[in-house]
Amino acid sequence: MNQQQTIFDRDFENSVVPRRRDLMPKWLTVYMWIVIAFGIIMLCYAAWQTPTFSTNDTMANDPQYSASYRSGAQKGAFIPGILFLLMGGLVWLERKRAIRFNLGIAIFWIVWITLMALISGVKALFLGIFLPIFIPYWIGLFKIQRRWEKEAVRGNIRF
Repeated sequence: MNQQQTIFDRDFENSVVPRRRDLMPKWLTVYMWIVIAFGIIMLCYAAWQTPTFSTNDTMANDPQYSASYRSGAQKGAFIPGILFLLMGGLVWLERKRAIRFNLGIAIFWIVWITLMALISGVKALFLGIFLPIFIPYWIGLFKIQRRWEKEAVRGNIRF
C-alpha cells in the first residue's frame, strides 16, 4: 500500500511567508529606530528633570505647588516618551496590530491638539510640535498595513 506521508504537497512546504520586518523599506526601518531612540531620550530627559522634593515644605498646601500636583506633573512627563517607545517598539517586535496602534496614536494626538487649541487658544498648538516628524513614519506604515496584518508573519525574537 502506497500511503502519503503528509496531506500537504511539496509546494506548501517550500512556500516562504515574509516576515513583517522585511516588508518595511530601509528608510522606514531607520525611521523606526529613530522613533525608538527618541522615546528613550524623552524618558531619560523626564527622569533627569524629576526633582526630589520634600512633602513637608512650606508650599505643600498651595494648590499650584502642592506635592500631589508636582508628582502628577512628573508622572505625566513620562507619558510622551512611553508612547514614542511603544510606537517604534511594537513595530520592531512585529506585533500584528502595531500599525493600528500607531494610527490610533496619530488620531488621538490630532484630536488632543485640536481640543487644546479650541480650549486654550493658539498657544496650545505647541503640543503638536513633534507631529510633523511622525507623519512620514505613519504614511510608510499605513502603506504596508494590509500586507503586515494579512500576509506576513512574526519572526523569531532575537535579543
